[in-house]
Amino acid sequence: MDEAKTAANTHVPSSSFAKEIEAEPGGEDIAKCIQCGMCTASCMVASVTDKYRPRKLIQMILLGLREEVLSSDLPWLCMTCRMCEERCQEDVNLAEIFHAVREIAAREGHIPPAFKNAIDVVLKDGWMLEDAYSDFIEDDRDDLGLDTELSWNKKFVAKLKKKYFKGESTK
Repeated sequence: MDEAKTAANTHVPSSSFAKEIEAEPGGEDIAKCIQCGMCTASCMVASVTDKYRPRKLIQMILLGLREEVLSSDLPWLCMTCRMCEERCQEDVNLAEIFHAVREIAAREGHIPPAFKNAIDVVLKDGWMLEDAYSDFIEDDRDDLGLDTELSWNKKFVAKLKKKYFKGESTK
């Protein structure tokens, strides 16, 4: 595709926040979005709640509503199923754009409590469902020839903490 066609298929982001997202790894596609709404029509999350509308989130970014977007839980609701990407006529990758938004939000301390709590549980227990592990599951794992001792979770989390948290306490 030549430069003229490429230029015709993109627009200049209309806010400093959109430019900030565009400069973030994964956010490059924001300039290709034409606001058609196919993302929202394709979204599994949007199909079950009126609260989440990917198109509206992109509009908020383009309008420069930085604080509203970063302090919202909306960017965190994307399941990264990529159905929107499959159907987008402009090949916009919303999952990557929303990942870029989440990266900025996390750097600035805007992590919704539900997600922060989930992270804390995983970092403490090694997995989300430690409390749900029962004798029945242990018997099933044994029947399948799988290890019934799941202490590897804590070893894995210890490695993660050492690598990414450099020994910092996480509660």
